[in-house]
Amino acid sequence: MKNVMLKLAGALLLGTCAVALAQSAAPDRPGAAQAQSSANPTPATANVVGSGPIVMPPVPRPAGAGPQRPRGDFTIHSRHLLYVTMPGSLERQMYPNGSGIIVLDADNNYAFVKRIHMWEYAGSMAAEDVSGVAASPATNMLYLAVRGRLGALDLATDKMVWTTTLDGKCCERPQVSADGKTLVVGSNLQDYWYVLDAKTGKHIRTLHAPGSPGAHNLNLSADGKRAFMSPNGKLLQIADIETGKIIQKIQFPENVRVQALNKDSSKIYVNQNNFLGYMVADTNTGKILQTVEVTSVDWRSVWNKTPRPRVPHGCPSHGIALTPDGKEVWIADAIFNKIHIFSNTDNPKEIATIDTPDGVYWIMFGLDGKLVYASSGDIIDPVTRKVVATTKSEWGTKMFSEKELDMTFVDGRLQRVANQFGNEYGDFVTAEKLGVGPHMPVMQGAAYPVVPPTGTDPNAGMPQSTAR
Repeated sequence: MKNVMLKLAGALLLGTCAVALAQSAAPDRPGAAQAQSSANPTPATANVVGSGPIVMPPVPRPAGAGPQRPRGDFTIHSRHLLYVTMPGSLERQMYPNGSGIIVLDADNNYAFVKRIHMWEYAGSMAAEDVSGVAASPATNMLYLAVRGRLGALDLATDKMVWTTTLDGKCCERPQVSADGKTLVVGSNLQDYWYVLDAKTGKHIRTLHAPGSPGAHNLNLSADGKRAFMSPNGKLLQIADIETGKIIQKIQFPENVRVQALNKDSSKIYVNQNNFLGYMVADTNTGKILQTVEVTSVDWRSVWNKTPRPRVPHGCPSHGIALTPDGKEVWIADAIFNKIHIFSNTDNPKEIATIDTPDGVYWIMFGLDGKLVYASSGDIIDPVTRKVVATTKSEWGTKMFSEKELDMTFVDGRLQRVANQFGNEYGDFVTAEKLGVGPHMPVMQGAAYPVVPPTGTDPNAGMPQSTAR
């Protein structure tokens, strides 16, 4: 038995030696023993496994990936955020959600990011109602209007750039031109609108609109040349922003409420007092083209009761928006808590209805029309027409706001912003692609680091070390 074991061990030893000799005689494979010699050092991309390294070629970067990040850079550079202003409606109590601008992460189920305070208020005082919000990639500023003042916020630092009370009778719904040079904002229920320098806030001129007291909503054409000024009254006036002159007037049968423009701003769609539906007017001729009424619900029997029911904003419908492709008109129903959807044709038909958990008094399409943001705090998928998310504060309370912005950023620089009005031409980028708006400049340069110092750096001036 001992002899048998010795013979087996000898055979195993001979086999091992034969294998070794064969390997040494075989041609070297890339990255094997040859790569381990001092003349052929191991490449930086090698992954050493077993007796020799396996050379892993660098993964090619996809086309259009942008500049390569420095080693150790794990920062999230691109962000998609929703800015919700509070108190964002006269029809809701402000106390459950406080005041300020609440920032939500649209890429993370609208998780709370931070709360920004434009102005500080004493605990004994109530904050002014927010009356409008706009933002510009050209200035990287957000413009917030409240009843009493207007302020500009640097979006890279969340610091106030300037604030103004103008003549003491401002402000309502601001709008900024695509080039970021001009800011137009309404007076607080007067009969004029202000034109300001968007960077400095300095007053340039006043757009007077006699016959239209109660300045309320404001829209701009995609090219930023015309201002569509609607009071809480029957006469909507259109002004040339550069000259300050009124170039067209449109008389409606009832008070004009929310408005929206088609792609080239040749048509304006408006809600009316005492009417569940909308009207369409030609902005060049001033003629009313269509009167479209909701007939899927018996709203008249409810509205015409004595006494008339209390409905927010005092009208059956306060909210209208066009889909980015211009094929649909969405309107809010304040009586039955619904959104009615019509085909935008020569003979409009109601094609769908959405029941909302709470009353909707404003409708905004997000960037590229992928989502709809209702003032009820409901976020709606326009394809499935289902509520897919809600806006909530850091306390988990649902937020109701008629003034919010859907925006994207790269390194603290605003890239795109959805208009607060439901215009068909969408944001500045879309308007440029459609050929109805000018090129939108974006502020260049990396914003990092943007965190202001909070103390003295004990290592200030330290020379940079070299990696070895």
